[in-house]
Amino acid sequence: MLNEPFPFGTSFARIFHVSPVAMTITTLDDGRYIDANEAFAALVGVRREELVNSANPEFRLSRFLGEDPAVYDSLIRPLREEKCRLRTAGGEVRHVVVSSQIQEWHSQPYLFTLLQDITDFQQAEEALRASETRSRLVFENIPLPVFVYDRSSLRILAFNEAVVEQYGYSPEELRHMDVLDIRPVEDHEKFLRHLPTMPPDTRGFGVWRHKRKDGRIMEMDVIGFDFTLEGQAARLAVCRDVTEQQEIRRALMASEQRHRIFAETTSDVLWDADIPGDVLEFSAGLTDVFGYHLDSKVPLDWWVSRIHSEERAAVSEGFYAALAGQDVHWSAQYRFRRRDDQYAHVLDRGHIFRDADGTPRQMIGAMVDITRQVEATEAAALAAMDERRRLARDLHDAVTQSLYSLTLLAETARRHARGGDWKAADEYVERLGELTGQSMKELRLLVHELRPSLLEKEGLVGALQARLDAVERHSGIQARLTVNLDRKLPPTTQLQYYRVAEEALNNALKHAAATAVHITIQSSDDEVTMEICDNGKGFDPARTGSGGLGLVSMRERLEKMGGRFELITSPGAGTTLRVSSPRQEGYDG
Repeated sequence: MLNEPFPFGTSFARIFHVSPVAMTITTLDDGRYIDANEAFAALVGVRREELVNSANPEFRLSRFLGEDPAVYDSLIRPLREEKCRLRTAGGEVRHVVVSSQIQEWHSQPYLFTLLQDITDFQQAEEALRASETRSRLVFENIPLPVFVYDRSSLRILAFNEAVVEQYGYSPEELRHMDVLDIRPVEDHEKFLRHLPTMPPDTRGFGVWRHKRKDGRIMEMDVIGFDFTLEGQAARLAVCRDVTEQQEIRRALMASEQRHRIFAETTSDVLWDADIPGDVLEFSAGLTDVFGYHLDSKVPLDWWVSRIHSEERAAVSEGFYAALAGQDVHWSAQYRFRRRDDQYAHVLDRGHIFRDADGTPRQMIGAMVDITRQVEATEAAALAAMDERRRLARDLHDAVTQSLYSLTLLAETARRHARGGDWKAADEYVERLGELTGQSMKELRLLVHELRPSLLEKEGLVGALQARLDAVERHSGIQARLTVNLDRKLPPTTQLQYYRVAEEALNNALKHAAATAVHITIQSSDDEVTMEICDNGKGFDPARTGSGGLGLVSMRERLEKMGGRFELITSPGAGTTLRVSSPRQEGYDG
């Protein structure tokens, strides 16, 4: 009834007029408006003053609802909701949910009607359809928890069904509670301190922590207003659960903070590409590494234009080809122009994020300055070339000359032997033996110089670990070395295995765009096995050819040892290289 729980004309009138839900009170016989709130007037497009007590038939509720007898007749049936279309005074069609009930006031029946505009709130349609039929006062029809409490005693005076559902208390329990009971104890002092500072016309009270009966904490966005109820200062509060949104917001802030800290502390240049927007944003590392100061996002062309002209087309084509395909990773090694117009060698990798349709939306990656590594590699290559030249000179100056001398001595000894001068022939054969011994010493020295110094010093395991630490890990590749050997390997096996591993690692780094590589070395009773696995692009061995990627040299190294060579790969499936050789008995290092 209209006089429960508020006397008609007091708090009910206040709620009636400020409610965002359109409401009317009409006579049963002729549909004349006894009252209508501003929400209804705004909904139908007519000023409230023109509606109340108006005899204009154009303003009748039945006219706004299309004068459908079935719809209008259903409105006088209690506990009934109807979903229908409402045509405003301006001709606009709005979708509304209408519910009415007959109430008596001063022994005179009236039709109390609520109209909820669901045109812009399709999501609310399901909630409205599933909710219980609203048959009481307006605040009980609001799907959000609504409290009315005494500002002095804080005692809860009224509540709607949503409060019972949201907080888990029974109606009987709520009638004996105050608003401190729905808050954590540690928040009481803050609430009591804040309460007197809120002006009477305050609408938004902010986000507060509320407590369910089961102890679970909810974060509620509270809005409302103050009014006078039966001579006492009261407050109506509408609460919306924003726990999930707050958790997402905090998680996002934490993620952004971690990203900011990472971007500030890493020496790499992080970047974020907005693919639809064709713009790129760099971390502060761009300034530290390359000298550029950017205050905002830049077009992707800004990045492309600073790639060395010899590599620009290939890198750009590879970038956009990765976006056009179904790849999730992109990588490239190229030269990038610094602000001082000098070029740095960079290893650039990105992860592509696509929507449900596979359309690329974003790519996030990092540029690593590998100039020192490249320069070191080039210096090592030049040193190796110089060393080869020196060895060639040594071979020519020492071994080749020795071989030539051996040939002359052998020919001279042969002539003396044919002539019967055995004494002279014996002298030449003796000199031949001495020169042969000297040549063998020089050859051993050259062979010793050809052995990798790190391998000689650290052994196979140490040399491979140093390689992984110096090259793969510094290039951002996850590298692991697993060893299960019960004794030291012979130097020949260590050297050949190191060369095979070096070739496979170079392929994974240069051609496969791998992000992880795992080397396993283990021995059994019969053989020693080494396996190198990467998660790179893989390839078709048949299309690559038997001589591609150093496969021939690998196979030849193993065949010289009587070993086996096995290659497992296919496009997109990574590469596994497995080699094995017979175990040499009697060698214990």
